[in-house]
Amino acid sequence: MGKRYLVIEDDALSRKVLENFFSEFARCDTAEDGATGYGLFEQAILENEPYDLICTDITMPGLNGHELIRKIRDREQSLPIHGYMHTTIFVISASNCSKDMENALLDSDCDDYIVKPFRQEMLKALLEKNNLLDYNIP
Repeated sequence: MGKRYLVIEDDALSRKVLENFFSEFARCDTAEDGATGYGLFEQAILENEPYDLICTDITMPGLNGHELIRKIRDREQSLPIHGYMHTTIFVISASNCSKDMENALLDSDCDDYIVKPFRQEMLKALLEKNNLLDYNIP
């Protein structure tokens, strides 16, 4: 079936750059805000095709990245088989503030924090490290 990624980013250019990069390795959906992204996450669970990776910005209108990640983690814990699902979540943010990084990694429970601008080689290495590369995209 192949890997599925979801990019949640309110900046249209950043969203498109990530979508184009990720499309080489997976089916990639996008959302322009946290609420829409959470809706796609929920829909994917209900269709039994969960996302392998979610990349989200932190600073977004409405449901911000920290709230979104907490909501995703709470939903994963609510599934019938406890611990059944843990979606890999990368925060991609322009903030290189150590407090923001600490909040994302420790409080929000994301899997990695990437500072914009980033090099595609670094992002690809993170995908490889997390077993998220799929060169056989349907």
